[in-house]
Amino acid sequence: PAVSQRIKRVETRLAVPLIERQGRGIRLTTAGNILAEHGRTVVAEIDAALAAIDDLRGERGGVLRLVGFPSASATIVPAMMRRLAEEAPEVSLQYREAEPPGAVALLRDGEVDCALVFDYAGAAELPAGSVFTPLWRETVSLVLSEERAAGQDSAHLGDFAEEHWIAGCEKCRGHLLAAASENGFEPDIIQETDNVPAMLAMAAAGGAVALVPGLALAAARTLPEDAAALPLDPPRYRTIGLVSMDTANESPQVRLCKRLLSHVDGTAWHLEPVA
Repeated sequence: PAVSQRIKRVETRLAVPLIERQGRGIRLTTAGNILAEHGRTVVAEIDAALAAIDDLRGERGGVLRLVGFPSASATIVPAMMRRLAEEAPEVSLQYREAEPPGAVALLRDGEVDCALVFDYAGAAELPAGSVFTPLWRETVSLVLSEERAAGQDSAHLGDFAEEHWIAGCEKCRGHLLAAASENGFEPDIIQETDNVPAMLAMAAAGGAVALVPGLALAAARTLPEDAAALPLDPPRYRTIGLVSMDTANESPQVRLCKRLLSHVDGTAWHLEPVA
């Protein structure tokens, strides 16, 4: 009876009969056959959707969409990938590279699940409704030629007010301007590149100096032979963290990403965990 009532309701809505009597039984009408054929496809699609949702709920499958900055691409992200292969091999990591302003724009537009970014002294501009989870802190060094660094084991920025400077990405350039201002000078920026190996080679060649974060130095692996990296006195820091949308129920992808990052050993690149 329950099935009959449901069929009657559908027939009333469609204004066509779906079944007809045939002897002691019933058979589908032409309209009934059309609906049944499409119904099989609909049921299969719903089953596939439910299975995909089950995978996400258990973090067993699906896709994790992440964006990160260049030096993280060569260090943190590969470490995440190795952990992902062990912990959730059915999850596919889709990775894109962008500096923080572009990364948070991708998150805001819903093109990624989370963004791995860096932040200088709380200067990050986050999309509305998002949250920044700090993970590590790193020091910033002054990179210059060995000849210019001779006899020094640290660098006071004020002592380099008359030097030419190399600027990096938009946020790194902003940090350089802020650091110089705090030390009473405006840097004479004559070269600009966000290619860290190129920046190191330029500094080694002499004629200009650069502020370079520790992770960028680690990603480059080695300094040019005629370059030196001096710690700043007083030290300056950069924070690395994850930006995700602030929702009542955190998505499985974001949960998984945070868990993977929590297992990455940042000390390999001289990163200090943020409690």
